[in-house]
Amino acid sequence: MPDGVLQWEGLPGFGDRPLRFHRVRLSGDDAPLSLDEITHAEIHVWGFVLDLSEEEIALARSILSGEERARADRFVSDLHRRWFITAHAGLRNLLNRYRPRHADLTIERAATGKPYLRDVPSLRFSLTHSYGRALVAVAWDRDVGVDLEKVRPEVDVLSLARRFLSKHDQDFIEGGEPTGIHERFLMTWVAREAAAKIDGTGIRFPLHCDHLALAEAEDGTARWVMQHAGTRRELETVRSVRFLSLEPGWVGAVSAEGTDWVVIYCDDTDDGVRRGT
Repeated sequence: MPDGVLQWEGLPGFGDRPLRFHRVRLSGDDAPLSLDEITHAEIHVWGFVLDLSEEEIALARSILSGEERARADRFVSDLHRRWFITAHAGLRNLLNRYRPRHADLTIERAATGKPYLRDVPSLRFSLTHSYGRALVAVAWDRDVGVDLEKVRPEVDVLSLARRFLSKHDQDFIEGGEPTGIHERFLMTWVAREAAAKIDGTGIRFPLHCDHLALAEAEDGTARWVMQHAGTRRELETVRSVRFLSLEPGWVGAVSAEGTDWVVIYCDDTDDGVRRGT
């Protein structure tokens, strides 16, 4: 796991309206959003459905960089190739709406593999996609990570948990209603993935060295805290995790540095961008 303390706050679907998934827009006519509309205390989260026509896929591919097209061409599955192209074209179109008009959309990678905008390094972002859906998290001057997984009832998650996860994680996964076992297993996974994507280092194995523990924060609120090797890691970097309210069958989480931020769900409608929490 990346260095730092991970804090889990809340459970998916409690009190929040679900994040809406929209078709990817490929038009370049949308005026860039003002950077003043995203503050350091906000994480904007967007949801996309990756279902483009053949003609749209050709246009989406033309939007990608040469490196991204090469990555797309390495997919054996045509479906996975289409999802990759659509997700990355959608990301570029979205970033185009945040950037200043003079800024170039060149995406480069840090030594860890974390992508960033060369001309607007303070505009941070993270992309994830799974089974035809995608999430994009956008932040200002704060590193961010997001992850999404589809619930697959056919997967034997109990065997996976008992093989790879700690006893604490297993107790969390098995401790609720049997119908929610797959969701709870995926919660332990997307939280780790989202946190690992903050700096691009990736999940560290073995997973059983980390576990979730319920702890009381200084402000008196109960939060999920990542513990390592039996002791809470009191390191400089705190990385909090918020689970996203999604439609049934999906589990997602966003993670960022610090705890002083809120998630803003962004709806891309014909009338413009509608923001909500």
